[in-house]
This record gives sequence, structure tokens and C-alpha cells, in this order.
Amino acid sequence: MICRHSLVYCTPAKQYRQTGRFCHIIKRRIFQATQPPLLANQPMNHLILSGISFHTTPIAIRERYSIPDSCLKHALAELANMPHIKEAMVLSTCNRTEVYAVASDTHAGLTNIDSFFASTQAIAGHEVLKPDFKLLHEDVALHLFRVASGLDSLVLGEGQIMSQLKAAYQASLTAGTAGTTLDQLCKFALHCGKRVRSETSMGRRAVSLSTAALEQAREQIGSLANKTIMVIGAGRMAQLCIKHLLNEAGSGKIILINRSQQRIDEFLDNKLPNRNRLDTGHSFADRYKLATEADLIIVATEAPEYILTSQGFVNYPLSGSRCIIDISVPRNVDPAIASSAEIKLFNTDDLAAIVNSNLAARESLVEEAEKIIMETLTNYRSWQRSQLVVPTITELRDKIEAIRVEQVEKNTTACALLGGHNSCQYLEEISHALVNQILHHPTVQLKATADYEILRQQAEALRALFDLDLPATAPGARLSKGPVKRSCKKQ
Repeated sequence: MICRHSLVYCTPAKQYRQTGRFCHIIKRRIFQATQPPLLANQPMNHLILSGISFHTTPIAIRERYSIPDSCLKHALAELANMPHIKEAMVLSTCNRTEVYAVASDTHAGLTNIDSFFASTQAIAGHEVLKPDFKLLHEDVALHLFRVASGLDSLVLGEGQIMSQLKAAYQASLTAGTAGTTLDQLCKFALHCGKRVRSETSMGRRAVSLSTAALEQAREQIGSLANKTIMVIGAGRMAQLCIKHLLNEAGSGKIILINRSQQRIDEFLDNKLPNRNRLDTGHSFADRYKLATEADLIIVATEAPEYILTSQGFVNYPLSGSRCIIDISVPRNVDPAIASSAEIKLFNTDDLAAIVNSNLAARESLVEEAEKIIMETLTNYRSWQRSQLVVPTITELRDKIEAIRVEQVEKNTTACALLGGHNSCQYLEEISHALVNQILHHPTVQLKATADYEILRQQAEALRALFDLDLPATAPGARLSKGPVKRSCKKQ
């Protein structure tokens, strides 16, 4: 995070972040905010992250940051047009909106992302807002690995984040904003998330925001088996709600409505238990009338505005106790509806008490997952080092070898006149030995350097001193810029 009283970045190098009762500890690094490039004529490569999450930001703010799928292409184009952004990916879910980027300079790159968030009103009709947390370098990788593993979700271990991350990754590939660094970072993250779910008990927990919503409903109105329930939406979360409800035996009717009937028909193609409880023969326009018949209303759509408002209930007044749970981001239910004492309205932030229950079990799950995350981080470090060490050492050796060959060839005739073939062979051998001796120490030093930033500086110094070229496939190579289309059709 950027300290308010000094121009330094404090990416939490020993940051203790409370999530339930377990602490997340990552290494502290402090970088000067105005740190100049080590070598002005050499390309730089900084992994940065800026955004918001449910840890510190309520849904009333998060929903204003949310970037719908229909606007993601234009958002990535906007980021790609920023002068210091080399690569970019946007991860926007109900829990977070985060921009992962590779920048030529940390401070300038983060400033570019601030400008991006400020300009999103041209993309998705948002007000001017600024992100509330920033991470640099290795801390970005560690954070994404925890996100992919479900450890940084409101519902610990929820699996939907994997599909959301895959979609964000694919969108950045399609838009051409993911280069070598983000491509590999996402591959490591997705592999980490898969391992956590297959090798730990995390994957055996059928938890999601949908199950938390149903648990909240049970606490409010008791068993749902014989209740009339209306679900608005036919996306992933709405479908999970329906499946969990149908898995319970009971006689209560479950009403499913959605703007698009096609999505409902596609959902009905699945094998569903207790299908006789499901009622899909209603129009979305009848939602207010249907709401008066339901004991529980669950709203889970991708609409950018309220689809249930107090004004809409004027002709269909709600009477008696009723529970409404809105798990949409942005919210789809007008908070003014809760002005009646008989209406209990909950959103995603209100589910925290449910998902934080059974903390002892959560701690054991996290401990298992953290081991895999740290293994993945070690592997990511090795990949990072290889991107600097291998090309630099290879190019350095090639450069010196070319000089050696050139000098040997220049002196081959004189050597043959003085000592014949044996002298020429001796010259070849001793020149090889000299090159190996000269390159031995820098090679060992590069391979032995553990700190990535020091390693990067050493590699860049060698490139500058020996005039080595940056490989075309090197991470951080500048992405091509194209025109930015600054209009976006809302969902």
C-alpha cells in the first residue's frame, strides 16, 4: 500500500492480514516511490497489482468498481494504451476488482492504473474512484496464488474463482494484453488452485456464496424444504442455489425466472433431482407479483442496475415476514426495500458471519493449502530467475565467444607460420580456457543470487556493460498499442 506520510511503497513484507482467525504473512519490501530505473537505456519489468477487495471495501463501493464482461475488452484496451503498462489483466468478481499489470516503472504504472479507474466512467458509467490496496513484484504472485486457491475469498475454498480467473486470463490473451509474465503467472496460479482442490480437503467442501446464502436463509426463516422460494437469475450462482434447493426433499415450490428464457432452458437440460418442485413458467416482468407469494427471494443476476425497487412494489405490496438475499454485484435489490421491519434484506457482505463459522476447521484447511501455495511460489521464483539468468548468461557467452573466434581467426596464419598445426591447436585451447575463466565468476554469481530485484539489476548491468540485446521473447517486451474504443454497451 502507499503510505500517506511518505513516498514509499509498503508492500506488506510482514503483513498480517486477518481472515477468520488465520493470518496471512508475506515478506515486506519497501520501494522508493520515485525510484529511477537502474539503467535508463535498459528495459524494466515490474509486476504490480492495484484494486479493491471485500477485506476493506463494502459492497456499496465494490459494485461501483465492478467491470461487467461486456466491458472487459474495452477496459483492457484502455489499460494497454497506458504509457507505462506493458501487460494487463483485469479480475472483476463479487469479491474484488483487481488490475494485474507489468509496468516499466512501479510508481508510474500504479499511477496509470489509478487513471484507468478514474476513467472507467467512460467504460462502465462509474464515478471517479481510486483503488485501496497495491502490491508489487513477488507479493502480487503470492496474492494471486491465494486467490486462485480460494483462500482470499469471502467463502473459504469456493471454486467459482477458478472459472472467473480462467475467464479473466483468456480475456487478456484474446485482447493481446497478456505477455510472457502474466501468461506464466496465471498458469502457475491456475495450477496452484487445481492442486489445492485435488490434494487437500478444501476440494471436498461444497461451499460457495450460494450455499452461504441458503444457510443465511435457514437462520432467518428455518427449514427451506416446504417454503416457496423465488430465484431471479440463471447464471452460475443462481443455478447452484437451485441445485442445492432441489437436493433437499420437500414440497415447497421453487420459482425460477430470468430475462433470457434460453438460459433457463439450457439449465433444464441438466439432470435435476426433485424436478417437480421447479416452476419456470413465468415471465421476468411478473417478478413483483411472484415476490408477494414467496417466503424467500434470492437474486443473482449480472444486471448493472436494481431489478427490484421499492417503487416496483407499489402495486404489489409485500405483507408478512419475508427474506430477500441479493448475492449480485453490483447489487440488484434497492436497499430502500428494507425500510419495512418485516422485510429482511441481505447482501454478500452480510454473509460474513455465516462463512466465518467453524473457524477451527478453516484454520486446518488453510494450513494444508498454504504449503502448496509456498511450493508454487518457489517454482515461480525459479521461473523468474530463469528468465533473467539463462538468456543473460547465454548471450554473454555468445558475445565473448564471438570475440574469441574473431581474434583466433585473425591470428591463425601467424600462428601456423610460427609453430604449425600444434601451435594453432594450443591457441584454440588456451583461448577457450581464458573465456571460461573470465565468465566463471559472473555465471556463478548470477546463479547464486536469491533476491529477484538484485538479480534483475545484476543482469541489466551485464547487458549494459557488454551491450547485450534483450531477447524478443523476454518478459516485459512492449505490447503493441492500438486505438482505444471508449464506448461500452451495458449489460
